[in-house]
Amino acid sequence: MAFMKNLSRFFAASLIALALFAFACGKPKQAEVPDVDKETGGADMAAEETAAKPTDEKPAASNEELRAKCCASCKEGLAADRSGAAPDTIPCADFTANLSPWCLEFFRANPTKASECK
Repeated sequence: MAFMKNLSRFFAASLIALALFAFACGKPKQAEVPDVDKETGGADMAAEETAAKPTDEKPAASNEELRAKCCASCKEGLAADRSGAAPDTIPCADFTANLSPWCLEFFRANPTKASECK
């Protein structure tokens, strides 16, 4: 009788171990994530823009006006320069502390020496 009891415990334990093993090794269940790159052909849900496009109130400065304004900043930078270099060797783009971003971009697009700004 003891042998039968041990045999039934062995089978019960084996059955539980097999069930746990099958549960642990089964295919994991994941939520399906929609593919954002896939075109579904559905209607665009974004509302159309009805606001008016902003208009520039003042026209863009002409190249000569911008040059005059930026040359003034270049002259200020040259006046504060302590390097002792000749003005015809210093590019205006080097005076970054005195130049606005617009002027810095202007001098990068149109290389100008400090001596050329009169």
